[in-house]
Amino acid sequence: MEQIRFVTAGDNSAIEQMKKIWRECFDADDAYLQLYFSTRYRADQTLAFYDDDQLLGMLTLLPCTYRGQWQGRERLYRAYYLFAVGTLPAAQGRQIATKLLTAADEWMQQQGVEMALLAPAEQSLYHFYQKRGYEPWFTRWQQTFPPKQTADAAQGFVLTPLSDEEYWQHHCRLIGQDSILWPQNAMAFAAGESRLYHGGIYALTRQGKQCGICYLYRYQPNEVIAKELLPEPGEDVWTLTEALRGMFSQAQVQVRLTAQAQKEAEWAGMARFYLPPSQQPQRTGQAYLPFILD
Repeated sequence: MEQIRFVTAGDNSAIEQMKKIWRECFDADDAYLQLYFSTRYRADQTLAFYDDDQLLGMLTLLPCTYRGQWQGRERLYRAYYLFAVGTLPAAQGRQIATKLLTAADEWMQQQGVEMALLAPAEQSLYHFYQKRGYEPWFTRWQQTFPPKQTADAAQGFVLTPLSDEEYWQHHCRLIGQDSILWPQNAMAFAAGESRLYHGGIYALTRQGKQCGICYLYRYQPNEVIAKELLPEPGEDVWTLTEALRGMFSQAQVQVRLTAQAQKEAEWAGMARFYLPPSQQPQRTGQAYLPFILD
């Protein structure tokens, strides 16, 4: 019999079945699964689709807050981020993902949640989610730069490692008003994932002065991804970008920035509101979704 419910705490069988979905749908390895299930997983935030005792699909609901603009002032909205929506390949074609999204939608409305958000894994999925009530909302700008291959191109900048707490505090201080606010415990997973892929979380400093923060991934030795780069007030983000290129002069460097840094931005996430239009936030076209779990 089909059933959708939250996973029972301590159900190790469910965890093993979810790991199978992670491996088959998201190509997750054991190191990643160990990190996720030790730092980010919670049974009461994980909806599962069961057919009798077999877990065939899952959807994770991560709590967060959206800080938006409403009637000329700042307003905080209670939100959830939908993450790791997956169905076993052998069970695809049964609309399991759609059923999970419907169940999540009903649960959030019952709980008084004001908005849901997600980041489609690829552009083709935007249409899928639009049919289910979501609209493009979050933006970012990104560009991949070729190797600089220039000696001493870091311009005196160095990367100074930060603790999870230090990075989270700086991050909350430097992000714009129109953005998602993650709880501090979300930082442990984001930082752990970056370190797992040979990156880390850092302050960009020059002559002892902190000029910005970034968190980096190196999936391949010749590739660096700055999933976040936030300058301190008065600092130039393009100078920091060039400094990163200089530090990794033999690698291509992809930099992701808030839409405020560049006018030509791309969609980075979607939102669905459970509020009347009169209470929904102002659309600025620059809403920022940090720590995208992709």
